[in-house]
Amino acid sequence: MSHHPKSASTGPALPALLDAAYADVDEQAAALNGWNQSYMQLCAGGFQGDIRQLDLDGVRVFREGLKTSVYQTGSLASGTLALGVPLASSGPGLFCGKPCGLDTLHVFSGSSGFEFRTASEHVMLGVELAPELAHSVHPRGEDGPAFPGGAGIHRADPVALVELRQFLVLLFEALHFTPSLLALPTLRAGMVDALLEKVTALHAQAADAGEQPLGHWHMVREAQRLVGDDLAQPPTIAELCGHLGVSRRTLQSGFHRVLGISPLSYLRVARLGAARKSLKSAASVTDAATQHGFWHFGHFAKDYQDMFGELPSQTLRRHRGH
Repeated sequence: MSHHPKSASTGPALPALLDAAYADVDEQAAALNGWNQSYMQLCAGGFQGDIRQLDLDGVRVFREGLKTSVYQTGSLASGTLALGVPLASSGPGLFCGKPCGLDTLHVFSGSSGFEFRTASEHVMLGVELAPELAHSVHPRGEDGPAFPGGAGIHRADPVALVELRQFLVLLFEALHFTPSLLALPTLRAGMVDALLEKVTALHAQAADAGEQPLGHWHMVREAQRLVGDDLAQPPTIAELCGHLGVSRRTLQSGFHRVLGISPLSYLRVARLGAARKSLKSAASVTDAATQHGFWHFGHFAKDYQDMFGELPSQTLRRHRGH
């Protein structure tokens, strides 16, 4: 087994993007702490696999690759929400007794545990939420359990599933080339917020017809005030929910009713405006972007151009000429 950790700092408090390649099926099974996994290799030949993982403030994301078919069993702690989105597969697999493919959402959590027979070539992207974050995304009792029945194949909005897959791919890609992004708390919080929005969207539901528009209006106004108090380091969605005493889903519903966009989209718009102001005196586009929580610079440039009709570099050059 070979390990190739990539860390933004030698300081122990910062998360690290960890890469490991395995030639032993049992070592790979044990790589995800807390999953209590057992792997059985089903095909003859040497075992080859790899896992890339990152832990971020109650969230773990991972990418697991297998070069041979295995039979997996495991179980996670109560309250944990663990989801899998296939990235590549040489053929169909079997998850908790049901056929699965690239267009299916795999839910690993649940008191009964999970069973998974993978294809011979298989790559899975995964998200694991600690109980507190899992509850903030899908609180029990609000609309019933988000994933009834525990582990298994679950229906998800197909567009949201694609967007979650794309987000995870971009996240790993950005951190592979620029691991120093993990050193900035604002960027780490932004990564978690964006990921939680993607997970919430998997089972987006219409707003409750009994909810009062006026109540939403007051809630959104207060959220706007909290965001505007410090645009360089605005509250996360979880912090907004805590301040307002509402669930993530209620906040989402309120913003859609009042402003027609999600809370995270509002945060992005507000931070884009703040970044535009910063570009009038910033040393570089990168400084202005990272100062306001943008970690994927290609997306920042595109979002900025879509919003303001010019690239951030053009804004910077124009004001340097003054």
